[in-house]
Amino acid sequence: MAAEEIGSIGKATAGDILTSRKIYLVTMVQPSPGAPEGFEQRYNDYWSAVEQQISKLEATAGAVNHIFAEGVVGRGDDAMLMVQQSNPGAHSLIRQRVSAGAVFEEFEDTELFGQVIDWGRCLQVGLINQTVANEIQTKYTEASEKRGKHLLKQLNEGILESEAGLLLSGDPSITIPDGVEKFLISPPELDELQRWVQQTNEAIREQMAEEQERARSGATSSATGKNEEPEGVSKSKLWTPG
Repeated sequence: MAAEEIGSIGKATAGDILTSRKIYLVTMVQPSPGAPEGFEQRYNDYWSAVEQQISKLEATAGAVNHIFAEGVVGRGDDAMLMVQQSNPGAHSLIRQRVSAGAVFEEFEDTELFGQVIDWGRCLQVGLINQTVANEIQTKYTEASEKRGKHLLKQLNEGILESEAGLLLSGDPSITIPDGVEKFLISPPELDELQRWVQQTNEAIREQMAEEQERARSGATSSATGKNEEPEGVSKSKLWTPG
């Protein structure tokens, strides 16, 4: 089912939406300690914008009854503590809903989630044997499919008629149950943050390439200078980047 825009709920359909099952889907943007200057402000702006859009949607389509978060193990206070320690922006959003009566549900199966994480790490090792690599890929795919089915089941059983669930996920295309309205919360601040991250990474890559080129040029100049130095040139072997 296609995602609805939060501003497109008309008076004619408001009643139907209030009585239907709904999911408010939020992209789980993670903090990044040590990131270049500018990230933290955009991170905070994003979560503030999400809070505003969710509040607006709740006033029209219904308050959040259940909360589900990918990558969070446990439920209730245990889940809240995990989010508080890992993602303050998401924690603030969730805390507001829990204070209003929403339930922070158990979403992940600990065993399946652990399998997906560990098999994924194995794939990143850089394996030599193709047979081993294929076997690990198969195990990873199997675990991912089982986890996906479990998450879908949790959503389907956790959201009743007329209820709304808040889903925080790293994948905006995550599968949701049939018959559930999906509202994608995607403020302009998300695009701004993604553009900034892309541009910053490109600038860092360019800077690294320039530094590597200067290092190569400096090494070549140093080696040439050792063999032959024109008159009047300083005897210093220090290389100063240009």
